[in-house]
Amino acid sequence: MYQVYLLSVVTLVLASVSVGYEALDERLRISSLLSRESFTRSGFQLGLGIVTALVGLFQLLFVHENQMVILGNLVPGGAGLVLGFTLLLLFYKARATVESAFVERMDRTFLHNAAPISYLGLVIATLHFLFHGVLFL
Repeated sequence: MYQVYLLSVVTLVLASVSVGYEALDERLRISSLLSRESFTRSGFQLGLGIVTALVGLFQLLFVHENQMVILGNLVPGGAGLVLGFTLLLLFYKARATVESAFVERMDRTFLHNAAPISYLGLVIATLHFLFHGVLFL
């Protein structure tokens, strides 16, 4: 299932850039390469959030050759689920008119930590690309 592997690396990188665009632009000046409008648009975040979460789920379910059947790719799958949920939460917060305690708790957990989550997603995507045969990556 190399298609899921490639989708995992690509969606982790795109989702990490979309979640932490502000912090990445501040540190790395990525606005000279990537458009702010396209990565922070709510429709893009919705579509990428759904795809990233689904690919993260597939990473947990499907196993590559010569790996244990139980674990699959644990770390990239979890990172995909977290980044996908964060993108979906960004979309919801941009469109919602109703406030709730649960959404505020998720906001404090995920959106206030968007920069570290995006950095971690980029590190996991890089490690997953370089060491694709490792069981937990």
